[in-house]
Amino acid sequence: MSWPTFWNKKNWQSALLWPLSKAVCLEAKRRLQKFKKTPPTRISAAKVIVVGNLVVGGSGKTPLIIWLAEALRQQGLSVGIVSRGYGGQASEFPQWVTENSNPSDVGDEPVLLAKTLQVPVAVSPKRTEAIALIEKKHACDVIISDDGLQHFAMQRDIEIVVVDAERQFGNQLCMPAGPLREPLGRLRDVDAVVVNGGGALRLNAKWQKRFAVDLPPRFDMQLQPTVLRNLFNPQSTLAIESFSDLAVNSMAGIGNPQRFFSTLQPLVAAQKTYAFADHQSYCKEDLQDFIDEKPLIMTAKDAVKCQPLAQQMQAKNFWSLEVQTQVAPELLTLLLQKLQK
Repeated sequence: MSWPTFWNKKNWQSALLWPLSKAVCLEAKRRLQKFKKTPPTRISAAKVIVVGNLVVGGSGKTPLIIWLAEALRQQGLSVGIVSRGYGGQASEFPQWVTENSNPSDVGDEPVLLAKTLQVPVAVSPKRTEAIALIEKKHACDVIISDDGLQHFAMQRDIEIVVVDAERQFGNQLCMPAGPLREPLGRLRDVDAVVVNGGGALRLNAKWQKRFAVDLPPRFDMQLQPTVLRNLFNPQSTLAIESFSDLAVNSMAGIGNPQRFFSTLQPLVAAQKTYAFADHQSYCKEDLQDFIDEKPLIMTAKDAVKCQPLAQQMQAKNFWSLEVQTQVAPELLTLLLQKLQK
């Protein structure tokens, strides 16, 4: 989601909302302490890895989950994935997700994960139900939870926080004065921090002092563009340099659209950008003006929802930019050590 301007720095608006922000922080602390004191009942023999974030909006969890699932499978471990299925409007939950599932029913990110990884994927607002559904049919070694850091009804063995290198923690205040779901002190409890885009964490003096000793291991993540895939004919791909001499349209309905536009910028001569809401539910009217125009390039997450529309509309100039996730191998080493324990 797009952040209000005052979430990036403290001003009169954040000051006005500070009492509510303080209440949110206190409630988050209370829930965390309750979770630590009385952990949820373990319903699965599988180890559960939560990939989440501390802020509202996207940070790059999906590409990290893809990298993590593939890395664990290469180690001989069977993997399943659960998600809340944000935006899904199915009549009942839990729901199985396949590459042919309707994103309107189960959410766009779960469909992208199922399509990319070919592993068991289940969704439910109550993630424990999704875990139980997977357990009925699959004996997984590891279940990865897409988000759910604050879903304390769910067991977990490892917690990973993903941070957008550009937006990071904003003004470092809890909602509604800032973007934080929990106070920054929550970082002391997690097992690893992954920075999408790389670089150091930007913390104010208070938190730098508090984290001088007990900040968890930090790892850089980079998204490397690999290929352009046609939405009308998904078997058709182009090299990422194919539009280097062309002006294009670009669209993104993700947590931080500017990150996608910045990634695309060096690959094209020029781009006219269109930012949509995170988890945007697209219709033909949203895309109609791009038909028979210059090429339209979008994220893989948007392509999951736009591909059926592109085929219905005979739009042969719609493309998705696919990326490969690059993470320091030391993260996998750390996770394997913790899984063995």
